[in-house]
Amino acid sequence: MHRKLIFLSSILILLTLPSWGEEKKGPPLDITSDEVEYAKVKGKEVVIFTGQVVATQGTTTLKSDQLKLFPDENKAEASGRAWMRDEKEKMILTGGRIEYYHDKRYGIATEKPKLVSEKENFTLTSKKMEIFLPQGHFRAKEEVKLVRDSMVATCKALDYFNRERKAILTGEPEIREKENLVTGERVTLYVAEHRIVVEDRARIKFIPEEKE
Repeated sequence: MHRKLIFLSSILILLTLPSWGEEKKGPPLDITSDEVEYAKVKGKEVVIFTGQVVATQGTTTLKSDQLKLFPDENKAEASGRAWMRDEKEKMILTGGRIEYYHDKRYGIATEKPKLVSEKENFTLTSKKMEIFLPQGHFRAKEEVKLVRDSMVATCKALDYFNRERKAILTGEPEIREKENLVTGERVTLYVAEHRIVVEDRARIKFIPEEKE
């Protein structure tokens, strides 16, 4: 079946749902896929999109193999090669599963999530990642690792503020770059300025390079 026909039929289904039409918040959400199915799961309405799913809202695009849309909760659950990009923030978020609340423009990525900043040229990985699009704020938790050129930063929690272009590392933060090691209770990394501010128990260690 043609994707455009699927798109039109899915919109007709959504418009027939009272909870969807009563109170919509934020920019409209447009979805295309190869197939679409309407069902009820545990009393909740759900629209299931399968195959080459593309959901677009404003500057944000979400792609996946399958997407479940819960109109009552303004929530979408993407699974199977989930990929989300925000054109304004120049960020790409991937993971095995992404939950996205389109009224708040808030997302949660799990199953090996990865965030790539096209603007600052860094890659961020962790076990769980949250994205707050209106604020340009991204939060990574557990086994956090940020890589940019020769710099590698690790910690238990990281908050990145895209508009201020800074990252705040907490939970045993450590930054290595070539022969340098920086640690402390709280480390703020100003990405654009290549500047690091360490608070509480600051420590800088010089690690000489090995000679052949």
